[in-house]
Amino acid sequence: MDLFRAVIADCIGNDIHVCLNNNAPTGAVLLTYCAMDAMAYLSMPEGKQKARKYDFKDWIKRYMKTDSEQPYQYNEEDLYGARCGIVHTYGAESDLSRENKCKKIVYKPNCLRHFYEPTKHPDLVVLGIELFIRDFYDAVDNFLADIEKDDNLRKRVGNRLPKLFHIRRRH
Repeated sequence: MDLFRAVIADCIGNDIHVCLNNNAPTGAVLLTYCAMDAMAYLSMPEGKQKARKYDFKDWIKRYMKTDSEQPYQYNEEDLYGARCGIVHTYGAESDLSRENKCKKIVYKPNCLRHFYEPTKHPDLVVLGIELFIRDFYDAVDNFLADIEKDDNLRKRVGNRLPKLFHIRRRH
């Protein structure tokens, strides 16, 4: 379990943290979505070699939660559309948002709140970057807890983990 935590939480989390601490909030958001893709890859069903959009959405639906008091609660379609936008165009729009299949998500740095006013802007969400990333870290913690409890999941993750980048930092 220590190796899982070292690669998943410490290595990936450290890279996101470095972006946040060095005034690179867009990089932190981009890496968070890349990390979500990696979690989807690790957790996808046995026998699969490549994570697909439904694997990403399944992981989001299961693990990505925010405080119930927030005006916006994560939705797998919205986050997948946001992921596509930032990963493919380094922007907020994606094919899904242009086709009104998901909300457009933008980000507010140094913020522990999400903003969503469906009566004024039903297709726009503003995520507080620090809250979004904290919620992702919580999702990873819950994923790691499931790995400990589920032998099948632990086996799948163990088989796939060596394929993730784990570049050791110099101390």
